[in-house]
Amino acid sequence: MSFAYAVRSLARSAGIAFLLLVLPAIAPGSGAVAGQAPASVRGTVVDMSSGDGISAVRVEVAETGRASITRPNGAFEIEVPNLQATLVFSRIGYERQEVALEGRGEIRVELARSSVELDELVVVGYGAQLRRDLTGAVSSITRADIAELPIYSLDNVLQGMAAGVEVSANGFRPGQSSTIRIRGSRSLLASNDPLFVVDGVPIEGGVGDLNPQEIESIEILKDASSTAIYGSRGANGVILVTTQRGFEGPTRIRYSGSFGVQEATRRIAMMDAQRYAEMKRQAEMHQGTYTTDEALFEPFELRALEQGLSIDWQDLIYGSGAQQDHQLSITGGSERTSLSFSGGYTSHEAIAPNNDYTRYSARVNLDHRATDRLNLGVSGLLSQSIAHQGGSFSNVVRVNPMASPWDDEGNLVFLPAGDPFQENPLFDFDRQNHLDERRRSRLLANVFGEVQLRDDLSFRVNFAPDVSFARRGLFRGSQTIANALGPADARVEHDNTRSFLLEQIASFDRRFGDRHQLQATGLYSFQLYTREENATHVRGLPYEHQGFHNLGTAAETLDRSSRLREWALESYMLRFNYSYADRYIATLTGRVDGSSRLAEGNQYGFFPSAAFAWRVIDEPFMRDVEGLSELKLRLSYGVTGNTAIQPYQTQGGLSRVPYSFGGQGVFGFQNSDIANPRLQWESTAQLNVGIDVALIENRVSASLDLYQADTDNLLMARALPATSGYSSIIENVGSTRNRGIELALSSVNLTTRQGLTWSTDLNFSANRNEIVSLYGGLQSDPGNGWFIGQPINAHFDYMFDGIWQLDEADEAASFGFQPGDIKLRDVNGDGRISSDDRVILGSPDPSWTLGMTNRIQAGRLDLSASIYTAQGVMVNSGAYGASLNPLRARYNSRDVDFWTPENPSNSYPRPQYENRGAFQNALNYRDGSYLRVRNVTLGYRVPDNALQQLRLGGARLHLTAQNPFTFTSFEGYDPEGATGGNMPNYRTFMVGVDVNF
Repeated sequence: MSFAYAVRSLARSAGIAFLLLVLPAIAPGSGAVAGQAPASVRGTVVDMSSGDGISAVRVEVAETGRASITRPNGAFEIEVPNLQATLVFSRIGYERQEVALEGRGEIRVELARSSVELDELVVVGYGAQLRRDLTGAVSSITRADIAELPIYSLDNVLQGMAAGVEVSANGFRPGQSSTIRIRGSRSLLASNDPLFVVDGVPIEGGVGDLNPQEIESIEILKDASSTAIYGSRGANGVILVTTQRGFEGPTRIRYSGSFGVQEATRRIAMMDAQRYAEMKRQAEMHQGTYTTDEALFEPFELRALEQGLSIDWQDLIYGSGAQQDHQLSITGGSERTSLSFSGGYTSHEAIAPNNDYTRYSARVNLDHRATDRLNLGVSGLLSQSIAHQGGSFSNVVRVNPMASPWDDEGNLVFLPAGDPFQENPLFDFDRQNHLDERRRSRLLANVFGEVQLRDDLSFRVNFAPDVSFARRGLFRGSQTIANALGPADARVEHDNTRSFLLEQIASFDRRFGDRHQLQATGLYSFQLYTREENATHVRGLPYEHQGFHNLGTAAETLDRSSRLREWALESYMLRFNYSYADRYIATLTGRVDGSSRLAEGNQYGFFPSAAFAWRVIDEPFMRDVEGLSELKLRLSYGVTGNTAIQPYQTQGGLSRVPYSFGGQGVFGFQNSDIANPRLQWESTAQLNVGIDVALIENRVSASLDLYQADTDNLLMARALPATSGYSSIIENVGSTRNRGIELALSSVNLTTRQGLTWSTDLNFSANRNEIVSLYGGLQSDPGNGWFIGQPINAHFDYMFDGIWQLDEADEAASFGFQPGDIKLRDVNGDGRISSDDRVILGSPDPSWTLGMTNRIQAGRLDLSASIYTAQGVMVNSGAYGASLNPLRARYNSRDVDFWTPENPSNSYPRPQYENRGAFQNALNYRDGSYLRVRNVTLGYRVPDNALQQLRLGGARLHLTAQNPFTFTSFEGYDPEGATGGNMPNYRTFMVGVDVNF
């Protein structure tokens, strides 16, 4: 499937879609407008704690059976016999409430949380279903859950909120992304990231541009029954994001804002001047060259020791950070047109200078009912983010604590210790010297039209452009760690992407008789993707204040490069949902994907799934069972795929090489990769067994899932003999397996007539990942760290076995060590330490995770607190080894109990001058388990009489503490995202307000 063919197919599909959409819409009678009842009531139903509108609330006129359902923003309209009637509001997850109209034609109703939401409308792929009818494993995060978290990153919303979803920070610089895994990792070479679908449109390139405050709901699709509808994109799970839309009714304006200050959650205990001096003495003594302090220390060091001066360089870098978020939204509409507009501003100044993040975003969701048969709409996001990432955090803790960053005149000194490898870190945290600016602009839209061909048949077309422009500008002056007083350098990178998606969706929904219901969804989809990258790197700028804005003046061009990547994806999908007697439910899905990344003959793959659910609670024999309000069994099996390779990878590649020709140096090209047109799709077959239970009128509910996912045809680099001229070739060889258990538990622990409620949401998951087979029947591939029966990300290294002691001098010498050196375990017992003694030490993937949120509502006060824990984690951390704890006299180290002849420590080796090499890595592997209090929020809703005086529709004030406490045995900055020389994690204390006008 060539790229040109893909373009022609897209144009042809667009034309067919236009005709199918427009012709039924202009048919006679399509513009009829129904008359309105003489008496009607409009209003809004909101969550009592957050003030946000609640969707899918049943609004019923008492004793008549007439009912309506609230829209996504909580708005409703219903016909009533007269304005003295009583309305009944009910929704699973909230207290039932009766409201007498008493002559009012417009009302506002606040509902309190009560029980678990087992029966609300849940967004699934290309549609929505009642939760009671779901056959797959789906977790939901509601608007109320999102609104109580004043955070600007969607990945932070996900952490600890859904079973089977593991979110770990890649770092704590502002705007830095996280790693998200749904039911573990599967592929060895391909991405294991889940697919994000925003308002029905699959997107590429992450979700950092999305503002969480614009989101209405999040659904996580985990098993093959749920994800197979996305075919090759669903192998790693799918996260569906639905944003807020407009509604019919008066215009509603809402402002939400928060401001907070931040501080580092932890500082590393480094050696002070006295302790550092002792370390240098011990290193010198070991060499047998120590005589006196005057001979060992520099004059500035002697002066610091005499005067008791000591500098913790962390104090000079880490201060207070600040974060602020502002969101303004306008929603409303008429009978035919509804609009939702929102604009957001986020600013985050880090706890370290020269590190910040700013994002501007605007979203428009417009829905228009052009005729009784035709609905048109658009969803659009425009965002721009600017991030600065400067400074070397590892250097902060390595500088001599006896050295002063300033000279006698108060000027910064680049080499405060006189050591060319101990640069003053303050220079790199100064934006005049070190500028790393990353700008990204993005336009993401979905223009759609839907026509109701018949009462049971509709047709929809989505056209979704996604365009982004990213530019990174890097400037490093002469006085930076990278250039060390050499010429300044600069680099500019551009990364521009364009994606165009066309989807045509036909939906059928019909009930046959009293017992049969059939829903069918058909899809044809086509996507084109283009990515252009270029970079220029220069050195020797004539004046430094130009930064990276005038590369042409540089004396030397170090590197220039450009790259183009294009791919196309064509898809066909058909799904059937069948229900018999509302108790026996089946879902059958089949999707065909064709990818231009694969070679001719292997481009198309078929991905089927089947799922069944039995609503046992609705069986006649269950009618007399008291206390049980929900019981459903689920079973699913399906196959999803993964292309796992980059464009053109099946075709091989060339690389430029220098060589001598006629006595002159010239450039030529040689094959760098072997072409392999036989590459096929990776495929993941997943079996899921689940049960949903609810007790005591849904006050307690639980969902339990067991699964096994087998991934075959793994694309991996098979090693080749050196005589072939190549190091490896990519082939479909190998398989992995993930097994796990997930539990989601929700309960309403307490409710009183005085308005006191206490509810708890808890989720637990455990996943076991292992490699099942490798190429050529190998049991291991140590070079890549892959071993049969072990996790993909296993730590494979020497095992730390303590420190050699004085009474073990002879034995230590037989291994080539001395007392005070690191002792490594001789695993194979051959009397020497070699690569054969390396073993599997553990995995960075947690054995199990748990998230829990408690909510308390007491009158106008609300309190929520959430915790998250990851256990059984082993990290490879430089906080124990060469990065932050080298125990080399040249650099400062953590203040640890190191070995001396007088202090026979068995934890850390003796100080020395030389590098210990790879053996020091044995110190790095430590338990990285932790329990974190993620969020504590106290809110207060302003009383109604005050709202009337202020002419407000609602107002809530809140105080929030984010990451206030972390409990761990890990001794570095943070066991999650700062295990080595990274920016520390931080705690945030925020104050905020939500106001409805």
